[in-house]
Amino acid sequence: MRTYEMSYIYEGSVAFPNALMLLIAEDYKQAEIPDIDGIANFWSTASVWAQAVQHVAEGDVLLRIGKNPPDDPALALLHQGVLHSSRRLVDIHTVYLDSIARFRTRSRDVPISIWGDDARQPERVVVQCQGIAEGVQHGR
Repeated sequence: MRTYEMSYIYEGSVAFPNALMLLIAEDYKQAEIPDIDGIANFWSTASVWAQAVQHVAEGDVLLRIGKNPPDDPALALLHQGVLHSSRRLVDIHTVYLDSIARFRTRSRDVPISIWGDDARQPERVVVQCQGIAEGVQHGR
């Protein structure tokens, strides 16, 4: 049994219009946005991930960012992969490109895991990145 206490670098209650959370690893003007078909719950390109989350009409999403996997059995791994960021920076945005949080990374190829309490539209989400180089900055 794991007994370490999880600490988060960022924790906030966030409203996500259109039920989408975007992780953008390049300047948003140059980022390739994935084709959102409304069927799946995750869409991606090399530099942008779009994760379905709880719609703003149903309430805010509890968003946490940390270096370690969550120690909460109610959270399941929703997606795991690598985002490419030539600028070594990952921004978390709403679908309207409102900045929620951003963090610097140690490498250009950033391993990230997304955890949630529901596979389709989670209301509790953890973005895990062991390669965070410095603290998270709140939106712009």
